[in-house]
Amino acid sequence: MEMTQTPQNALFNEEKLAELHQIASGNKDFLKKIAETYVAQFEAKFPELKRVVETKDHEQIEQLAHLLKGASYSVGLDETASHFQQLELAGETNEVENLEPVLEDIERQMKRFAVEWDAYFNRLV
Repeated sequence: MEMTQTPQNALFNEEKLAELHQIASGNKDFLKKIAETYVAQFEAKFPELKRVVETKDHEQIEQLAHLLKGASYSVGLDETASHFQQLELAGETNEVENLEPVLEDIERQMKRFAVEWDAYFNRLV
C-alpha cells in the first residue's frame, strides 16, 4: 500500500486525512469516533507489544505489530505504521534485539496524535 510521503515533521499523510474527511462528509463526530477507535486499539495492544518485545516473543511481536501497522495506516499515520512494519519484520525474522528505540519513537508519535488529529479536522470543518 504505497502512500504519498508527508513533510519531514508531519505526523499524518495528508491525502489519507483528506480521504477520511470526504468519507465522513465533514461529520466531526464520525471523525472523532475514528480517532477514539484507533486510540482504544492502540492502548489495548501497545502495552502487550512492549511486553512481548521485552520477552522477545517474536511470533507475538509479528502479530501485534501487523495489527497496529494496519490500524495506523488507516488513520494516516504512515511513519508510525512504518515503525510497526519494522517491528513486524523483526518478529518475522526473529531479529528481536534492540527494538526499544522503535517503541519509544511510536510513543512519541502517539503523544502528538490527538492534538494534531483535532487540529487538522478543526481547520477543515
